[in-house]
Amino acid sequence: MTNVIATFSAKLKKIDGDMKAKAAVAIKIGTKRKLTSGEIAMSQLVFKDSIDYSKVWIHLGGLIHTRTGNAMTPAGEIYLPKDDYLKITDFSIAKPNVRHWFIHEMTHVWQYQMGATNGWLGIKQLCNGGYTSEVNSVDSGQNELKAYDTDLMGRDLNKKFQDFNFEQQGRIIEFWFDAIYLQKISPSRAHHQKSLKLLGYVEKILRDFLLNPKDKSLLPKA
Repeated sequence: MTNVIATFSAKLKKIDGDMKAKAAVAIKIGTKRKLTSGEIAMSQLVFKDSIDYSKVWIHLGGLIHTRTGNAMTPAGEIYLPKDDYLKITDFSIAKPNVRHWFIHEMTHVWQYQMGATNGWLGIKQLCNGGYTSEVNSVDSGQNELKAYDTDLMGRDLNKKFQDFNFEQQGRIIEFWFDAIYLQKISPSRAHHQKSLKLLGYVEKILRDFLLNPKDKSLLPKA
């Protein structure tokens, strides 16, 4: 009996140790984090001091983010798919496509902090098929979701920044950021080449934003 008790006690200690180890790993990984100094500096290249960066959190997203592979920024905080959250610890030193993706999400942070109702705008886009209908986009290529579609050299030529929906605004700022700040990182990339081609049109659209990103009249209405 003594041996049985000793064996059972040893097993309990092992189980307890394993549980503590797993808990320690979970705590170490965490489910949210603040922006790194590099991410803040990179964002300031675009948004200057129009964002309160101390209020921005990056979260480990839920099932919908992980299954779709999409980030969401509904209320000024970024929710990432699990793999991206665990792998990308600093967007400012990530691959170029990941950097301009981050800037797209920071556009939604900017919109929210400036007063846009991003959650409601997202619901309206969903109801209008913006996230379920694919189109052949002139600027973004085939199989682009309707909400992100732009034609800056054609259909959208005379639009102002505030005339674009909240996802299109993020896409336009992505183009500008890639063209201006990612020139030396894999410059043959298709997205970068498209960004360079569109740069003159994008800068015209972003003129007021680049002068004063605190101008609330630039917020999207859709």
